[in-house]
Amino acid sequence: MRAVLLALALSACAASAPADPMAPLQPLMGCWRGVFPDQPDIHDERCFEALGAHIVDRHYVRPTTYGGETTYHHDDAQDEVIWAYAANDGGRSNGVVTERGDALVFPPHTFRSADGAEMRLRSTWTFNGPDRFSVFSERFENGAWVVLMRIDYERVPSSRE
Repeated sequence: MRAVLLALALSACAASAPADPMAPLQPLMGCWRGVFPDQPDIHDERCFEALGAHIVDRHYVRPTTYGGETTYHHDDAQDEVIWAYAANDGGRSNGVVTERGDALVFPPHTFRSADGAEMRLRSTWTFNGPDRFSVFSERFENGAWVVLMRIDYERVPSSRE
């Protein structure tokens, strides 16, 4: 009887353990290289790594000097994953990310450039197996969403390896 009670108590503890809110971002851990359609000489390099309970994504558009860093973390008060992006040219944006099936959805948010210009953006990142994902981004222009860019990424070895 004691063993049954212990088993019930342990299963209740396991069942009540909260899911990891950062789990949807775990497939991104590591480094990636993305290509822009019709622009074979330009690519986006990005690496995702843990920083305590946070995830940091550093990216660089090569061969340009543009790059930036996004930090993701779970906001306990809102119970959602939020992010903050800072570009090396002074641009910045903040938002939330949600999971929808095999995709990460970045709902509409505002990007502010260093000169104060603003652009409404939204994106969907779709996983295509463990070593590929695609980013489809749009901007709000003249009352409608228009394609901004699509980037297809493949996993690559970390530059630290």
